[in-house]
Amino acid sequence: MPAGITDSDSMFSVRVTPWHGLGAVLEQPPASVAEAIEASGLGWSVAKQPIALHRADATATWAGPGVPAIRGFYATVRQDTGEVLGIVGECYRIVQNHEAFAFIDQLLGSGMHFETAGSLHGGRRVWVLATLPEHVQVGGDPVRPYVLLMNSHDGSTAVVAATTPVRVVCQNALNWGLEKARQRFSIRHTEAVTQRAYEARRVLDISIDYYHQFKGLGDQLAWQRCTERQLRSVLDELYPTGTADVASGRARRSHEQVKDRIAELFLHGETQGNAPGSKWAALNAIVEHADWIRPLREGSERFTRVIDDAPQKTRALQLITAA
Repeated sequence: MPAGITDSDSMFSVRVTPWHGLGAVLEQPPASVAEAIEASGLGWSVAKQPIALHRADATATWAGPGVPAIRGFYATVRQDTGEVLGIVGECYRIVQNHEAFAFIDQLLGSGMHFETAGSLHGGRRVWVLATLPEHVQVGGDPVRPYVLLMNSHDGSTAVVAATTPVRVVCQNALNWGLEKARQRFSIRHTEAVTQRAYEARRVLDISIDYYHQFKGLGDQLAWQRCTERQLRSVLDELYPTGTADVASGRARRSHEQVKDRIAELFLHGETQGNAPGSKWAALNAIVEHADWIRPLREGSERFTRVIDDAPQKTRALQLITAA
């Protein structure tokens, strides 16, 4: 099994086979929240159960009849499999899977399309990815707005919603730190998620304003020429190979291989789009490598890269703009 995907995990994806080859592939997006839940296999729920310390081996277990529970601590238990997903505190509020879908539905409204959803690590992590049907043309390429929601059932993270523009030609998530744009919203597991939809909509700025900013900058980059030499100068900043920056020869060789691969994408890859030889194409070559070619260490990393790689992508944007 790929990392993070267990026998008790499930997912769906619309029209595209997932990178690990598992899960249901749908020809059309689910028409409702109920259909999305059924297609993803996320109809199960989670419950909090008191736990106790088993004296013989000093391990935590459920508190059965007559066994005193550990005060203030609970196990989150997946109801369909009985698997313990994590240990949480007394104030921890479970966000059920159907609440995650409902939150996205409230956030985006009737024009929303569910693109993919599922679980990892036996249900410890759950994600829902949705998009709005319309797109904008940036640098001659279609770019579509996506919203990603990630939730944990093991107490490891808050509920996180994030917006990201995705360039359709290569499915690159072009997550940039644009002026006035806030692309991430967290909800603690002590709050009612569905009651925060209005605030999340305001904070994430899921409106045409963000995409106007995005389009303006992208179109500007598409008009500006970029040579391979300029790109490699940017890559030297992003992936330094000097002995002062990278100690081992193995790491230096790895960085050189990354730079060569990005240059190849810039010169010959589909990431050139409708603006080959431009700064827009150079930026997309870097993003395509980050999203799709750089090796995955973890099964869930494809989704977390959308959020966690934003600083690296913003740094690349700054360097290319100044080149």
